[in-house]
Amino acid sequence: MAYPQFQDNKPAASDTGLVAIDNMRDNMRALRDSVIVGFMPGWDYAKVDGTGTAEQPQYHTYTKGLEVIRVELTWGTTGGADGNVTTMVMEKSNDGGTAWDPMGTYSQAYDSAGNPTVGSWVLP
Repeated sequence: MAYPQFQDNKPAASDTGLVAIDNMRDNMRALRDSVIVGFMPGWDYAKVDGTGTAEQPQYHTYTKGLEVIRVELTWGTTGGADGNVTTMVMEKSNDGGTAWDPMGTYSQAYDSAGNPTVGSWVLP
């Protein structure tokens, strides 16, 4: 049996009964597996240095057709945060990057040795 990849168009309005349930189950498994292994099948990844550097880029982007998920990174410059990501702002575009909708912001604090201590999400 072939592995069921995530299908954006499933379940469809025309799916009925067990077909719709099977499509939902396959998509939930595909999402679960993507979270576990940390990748998104069908999406292309790119690092964009922007105002950052090769070692500390400004953006990570994931693209699938006109859909784009952009993660803007802010890097710490002093103390334990120096060289570590302190903030990630996530946005999504459905039009290739012309307009962006906020997905959430994650902030991370570090102790003086650079170990992560507390982090928090703020959702839109």
